[in-house]
Amino acid sequence: MNQRKIGIGLSYLNIVLHAVLGFLYVPILLYYIGKNEYGLYQLIGSLIAYFSIMDFGLTAAVTRFYTKYKALKDKIGMENILAISLYGYAGVTVLCLIVGSVCYFNLDYIFGASMSGDELAEAGQMFLLLLFNIAVSLSTMIFRAVINAHEKFLFLKGLETIQLILQPILVVLILQKYPTAMAVAVAQTFLNVVLILARMYYCFGKLHITIKFHYWNHDLFADFRRLALSVFAVSLIDQVFWKTNQIILGIVQGTGAVAVYSIASLIYMNYMALSTAISGVYLPHITELVAKRKPVQELSALFTQIGRWQYYLLALVATGFIIFGKQFIQIWAGAGFTDAYIITLFIILPFTIDLIQNIGLAILQAMNCYDFRAKIYFLTGVLNLIMAIPLGTYYGGIGCAVATGVSMLIGNGLIMNIFYARCINLDIKEFWCQIGRITIAVLICLVIGYGVDSLLPVSGKLGFVLKILLYTVLYSVLIYRFAMNTKEQAKVEKILKKLISLG
Repeated sequence: MNQRKIGIGLSYLNIVLHAVLGFLYVPILLYYIGKNEYGLYQLIGSLIAYFSIMDFGLTAAVTRFYTKYKALKDKIGMENILAISLYGYAGVTVLCLIVGSVCYFNLDYIFGASMSGDELAEAGQMFLLLLFNIAVSLSTMIFRAVINAHEKFLFLKGLETIQLILQPILVVLILQKYPTAMAVAVAQTFLNVVLILARMYYCFGKLHITIKFHYWNHDLFADFRRLALSVFAVSLIDQVFWKTNQIILGIVQGTGAVAVYSIASLIYMNYMALSTAISGVYLPHITELVAKRKPVQELSALFTQIGRWQYYLLALVATGFIIFGKQFIQIWAGAGFTDAYIITLFIILPFTIDLIQNIGLAILQAMNCYDFRAKIYFLTGVLNLIMAIPLGTYYGGIGCAVATGVSMLIGNGLIMNIFYARCINLDIKEFWCQIGRITIAVLICLVIGYGVDSLLPVSGKLGFVLKILLYTVLYSVLIYRFAMNTKEQAKVEKILKKLISLG
């Protein structure tokens, strides 16, 4: 099995672990530290998340250009691009610390109206620790980029698996003695530093990379800067979509509203991960196709093929959440979080369009055409911000979710599809014809699912799980029979035969 398949497999394993452990983890956190402390933890996490994007797109650019030189067997180019980017990482780390210091000294001004004195004191301590965590991560992101470019997904994703398993265990052990949000941040920082050291060892000890400056190339630097800044702009707007709403709610509503929105956030971020698990390992492969000047029809076929598989999985989760979501949130998070169901739906339904097409983002990066995505994403992010402030003030988390959903539908849906068709020459019409045919089967599954939920006379947690399992089986059978083409059916049969043989 090649590293790409291993990477996809481990990505989905990590998604399952992240979802299962996360859904177990949140009630434990709520039990130990309470709703307001949990809201404080999520609020500071949302604020500090802005600093995680301050690599200014360097990681994506390093992966793209390092892979290009690797495909062309240009060792000097590989060494040179790492040396140039290392100076860039040092610069953005210093910038991160400067901006972080400014934010730290203004926390009282930002949150003073909605937080108590004790909450502000703890928020400051947590902010400093997480800022250190981000600074260490930024200064060493080059090693993650190199491992990704070499497609060593077994090691890269394997470390993520270890982190997913160890982090909640470590946090729970610490919470036994120190039940505070600060204790959670300490555990995360410690584990992150250990894993960073492991990546550094792998790059130098196993991949034997060399970082050496050979020459300065103005054209190369211009292309590198163009891609890096475009990726940075998109990452910045990502934070507007996924984190700013919580900060707005923290300012105008308080930590309780943030806690409710964070429950929805955990669900839709897991939903997003289901899609990016596939596309995330394809950037090196697509970069090689572009570097070798493969025809755009090959990229278009890959775009549609991966989009279909992503849609099968996302549609299962989306329809399942429509049917069972209210009950799930009640069982999982408890009373006081019912708005999280509506918030989640307003986001994941329009978000699905972007997620089944996110292989297109890898194509744009490989072609160095990512700047258009950055411009459109910036405008839609501004639209989200303009709408979220008044809607969040008057309608809380649901208002913020409406703002985000409408913005994504316009920018990530309508405008990006026009760009893919007219400028990249992907066959978007054929893509949506195929997705439309699959959607008919998905809607049939949704109707049947409502029947399953309404007619089965079972209750309690066990009954709830059994209904979900039954719906999953029904969905899988109907999609296999009425939506999949013969090649996809053959792949499913091959996987099932392997699983049976292993059993």
